[in-house]
Amino acid sequence: MRNLLGTLKWLIIALVILAWFALSVGNRQLSTVFVLIPGVIEFQSVPLPVLLIFPLVVAFLVFWFVGMLDQVDHFLRARELRKRIRDLEQEVDQLRNLPIRDGLLGEKAVEEEYRP
Repeated sequence: MRNLLGTLKWLIIALVILAWFALSVGNRQLSTVFVLIPGVIEFQSVPLPVLLIFPLVVAFLVFWFVGMLDQVDHFLRARELRKRIRDLEQEVDQLRNLPIRDGLLGEKAVEEEYRP
């Protein structure tokens, strides 16, 4: 699961970078026309500062989402480790409940049988 989430995270980052590159190529003119999807979503009267701030907002949102995916990965790993700790604690408790002197008593019984 860890490799899948890491791959998904980098795939999302690569897709966003490619999409942003495509948007930059489409909006490379100095005019204030903002084309999000050519022929579908086009803004004719967008102030230039909005176009400059928009990449920062998109980057913030994308990396927030990627960070949340990373947190999911950490959550799943912590859950696996808690389960392993619980299993190991149960094993230790079971070992503590075993009688310690079984081996010593068995050896004494064998020695008493062979005494003349």
